[in-house]
Amino acid sequence: MERIYFIVVVITLTVFSCKTTSETKVSKIDSLTNQPDNGIIYALPKTTLRFTVEASRTDIIPGPYYEYAEKYLGMDDVPEEEYSDWQISNIMIDSYNEIDPEQFYMLEPEGKMNINMQKLIESGSILPVNLRAKHQFPNDFYGFNDPGKEVVFTDLSVKKYIGEEKVTYYKRVQRDSLFAKVPVVKTQSVTKTFEDKAEEAANFIFMIREKRFELLTGMADFYPEGKSLEVAINELNNLESEYLSLFMGKKFTSTYRATFEFSPHQEDLNQPHILFRYSDERGVLPPNDLRGRPVIVELEKLNHTENLDFLLADQFNREGTSYKNKLFYRIPDQAFIQVIDGNQLLAKRKITIEQFGTVVQIPSMFLMDEEQFIEFYREEE
Repeated sequence: MERIYFIVVVITLTVFSCKTTSETKVSKIDSLTNQPDNGIIYALPKTTLRFTVEASRTDIIPGPYYEYAEKYLGMDDVPEEEYSDWQISNIMIDSYNEIDPEQFYMLEPEGKMNINMQKLIESGSILPVNLRAKHQFPNDFYGFNDPGKEVVFTDLSVKKYIGEEKVTYYKRVQRDSLFAKVPVVKTQSVTKTFEDKAEEAANFIFMIREKRFELLTGMADFYPEGKSLEVAINELNNLESEYLSLFMGKKFTSTYRATFEFSPHQEDLNQPHILFRYSDERGVLPPNDLRGRPVIVELEKLNHTENLDFLLADQFNREGTSYKNKLFYRIPDQAFIQVIDGNQLLAKRKITIEQFGTVVQIPSMFLMDEEQFIEFYREEE
């Protein structure tokens, strides 16, 4: 903003000693009654705010043996049902300028036009009406994965799911003239119960811990060294983690991104704007989805340019000084942008907003190639 104030000072100090000889008329489009033959239409820029929301979704899948976690491993509070948990990880606030449909002007040059229009366009101070849109950021909501439909737990045990048991039954056998019952022992396959499999998995976990302890203390029959020991310990840790997940469950985390745009107006300074809605169970939702709580945008204008239109008009008309050739130009103002979820501040940034500024008339003599009294700087400080 310091550079913007420098422009005003230059105009004020120089306005009394300089005069222009060009005959260029600039009018607002909605004030024209007739369409001129040699008119050039230009527009003032307006600022559109862009919010990029990044959120992470964690899916929790309970383990198949969660019921026996406390009995065989002494673990409580393990997940017992599948659910998802969302967290907003980042909100990036950015902006870009586009044509303001309420700020079209007609420039009517007489003779040779001395205003360097290309320079003003390159600086972003004015925009041509045929400007192509360089920024396209639709409000995208990326799809949701569902790992619960996949086979998450494949290694349930290191032993067979089918066991063997011996069954004794009696067979009638004829001996001489009598029949007698003779016991017969037969081995048959049986399916192990779920609790039996859970007990086997728990015993395997303790066996892993025992082997790891032997390696670390040098009590094992074979003791690897250097990199081999490191690899062996890591593999045992991974194997233990995999079997612990049979009781503790698994977590899957995915990252999602959604982009929202908002072009503020003066009335938005006193009215919070719903940017999107958010749910801990469903994540980032569109603004009209009532299943989530609203996340709002609040704007606080800094009012750096509120008196510039009065001061410039006073200086230009003082002591009978009159400038017929003036170019409409807007000195942008700045505002604090806050994204709020209830009482929690999620993001905050100070951004220059064109439409919050003041439209003034710059004498065209200050925009000539030869004079170059004014340089326009519109980048963020």
